[in-house]
Amino acid sequence: MWAGVPAIIERFAQEPKVRVVVVAGQGIGAFSAGADISEFDNNRANSESGASYENATQAAFDSLYHCAKPVLAAIRGICFGGGFALALACDLRLASEDARFCIPAGKLGIGYGLKLSEALVRRLGAGTAADILLTAQTYSATEAQSRGIVQRVAPPNAFDALIENYVAMISENAPLSLAASKVAIRATVDGDNEARTRAAKLFAACMKSEDYKEGRRAFAEKRKPQFQGK
Repeated sequence: MWAGVPAIIERFAQEPKVRVVVVAGQGIGAFSAGADISEFDNNRANSESGASYENATQAAFDSLYHCAKPVLAAIRGICFGGGFALALACDLRLASEDARFCIPAGKLGIGYGLKLSEALVRRLGAGTAADILLTAQTYSATEAQSRGIVQRVAPPNAFDALIENYVAMISENAPLSLAASKVAIRATVDGDNEARTRAAKLFAACMKSEDYKEGRRAFAEKRKPQFQGK
């Protein structure tokens, strides 16, 4: 599964009709329960197999984080371990009130990994990262929102409507503007000069785009713009 994620995300990134990528678990019981601990004797038995496993998972996280399209995590139920990291790789995280969050590495004797720890600190700050990793406690959806882990929480019976509303809001905006904003946010968080240069080029492209002309026309005509991503 981990190995298949990058190719799927790249396919979505290259499809002009796709405006938003939504990552969700199958059913309502879990977004992701994380790795199957019973498989660790096979796929993480030693440093070599452990490194191979970590490389596969990191490639999946990176594909979400660097996707040119906005990526939204729709979180129901359990969001533990690698599932937590998967959610953090997304741009936005929306949770049902029944969602639960935990990184149980400390209870398993597992090092969470430098890249994953760095991502945790970049996204949530050192204090919250320490609280998550050092206590290995489980957070409710409300607690997760108060710590900035998720942006919005809704009752289970209203969760689908929340997701649909967010997807609609994002999809109605100009794709080039969204791509430029995503790169700019990533450049700022990561301190990445190459990404800063790319963001500047993307913002310049926005100003020359047909969508910018359409946005101005729609504003003057008091109607919703119809953006084409060019």
